[in-house]
Amino acid sequence: MTPSYTPETDAPIFWVISDGRKGIENQALGLAEAAGRINPLSIQRCVINNKSAFKAASPRLQFALKSKISDYGLSHPLPEFAIGCGRQAIAPLLALKKANPHIFTAYIQDPRVDASLFDVVFAPEHDKLSGANVETMIGSPNRVTRELIVTQTVQFAENLSKLPMPRIAMLIGGNSKTHKLSKLNHAEHLRAAKRAITEGYSLMITPSRRTPSWAIEDYKRLASDYDAVWLYTGEGENPYFAFLGGAESILVTEESTNMLTEACATGKPVFRLPMSGEAKKFKQLYDALESQCGVKLFDGEFTGEDYNPLNETERAAEKFWAHAERRLALLN
Repeated sequence: MTPSYTPETDAPIFWVISDGRKGIENQALGLAEAAGRINPLSIQRCVINNKSAFKAASPRLQFALKSKISDYGLSHPLPEFAIGCGRQAIAPLLALKKANPHIFTAYIQDPRVDASLFDVVFAPEHDKLSGANVETMIGSPNRVTRELIVTQTVQFAENLSKLPMPRIAMLIGGNSKTHKLSKLNHAEHLRAAKRAITEGYSLMITPSRRTPSWAIEDYKRLASDYDAVWLYTGEGENPYFAFLGGAESILVTEESTNMLTEACATGKPVFRLPMSGEAKKFKQLYDALESQCGVKLFDGEFTGEDYNPLNETERAAEKFWAHAERRLALLN
């Protein structure tokens, strides 16, 4: 498809490439927006819509089969910068490099291909990726800024006013490659929700696309039984950032790197809701978030110490420009 454009400016064009899934796109978009706060950019979203059979192929095979930017619905004018996140963004980034080797390309996550194919790669520390052009960070980049949270909180102020303070946000995920939401886990999460209500908290609950339908049904019943519960199930504009802004504390299922780091970008107390599965490499993430932000496994307490908001996205944006400037110096 053709990129969707921001208002025209004289700033350099910066493509954000993904398959359109919010959890994937927001990582790349968040880093692009942070880079744009340092130096003005004309950010353009590019959503890749590969068919299922092609989508299943490895990025290397995808590029071997389709090596032109037009193969991915992309068109001129070409950008000066491009960033991708998710497996479906890799071949389009390689196609861009083939079209013009001077385009500066960045990738978020472990690409599981040679990192030197990109100008810079941003990977979570817990993925243990290394290389001359690899920058690591705690968790993943995101779009959370104070301005965004304030704007969204004001936008949803009327709805929030119906929920007496104090409020708790519950960010509920689901099954992933490393974790599973079992019925026992879910029952524990529901007990936490009901305990919060009993202790006088209002609840703002948002499931994700991975949350099983049977779990969402239970949250619907909870919202039906208690007035002080706002459950967002995908209808209407997403109040996610308003939930972050309106909450005093945040409970997050522990399988989601994105939601954990987004919650920690608020500076508010964050607690992990347990999931089934072994932590393995996620233990490094949990340890880092506990050290930096005081994030602990939920133990029945809803209060905690404030901390300096996690600012990894801004730090990554500074690294982005450092790599871009070094490459420009080499070209000159």
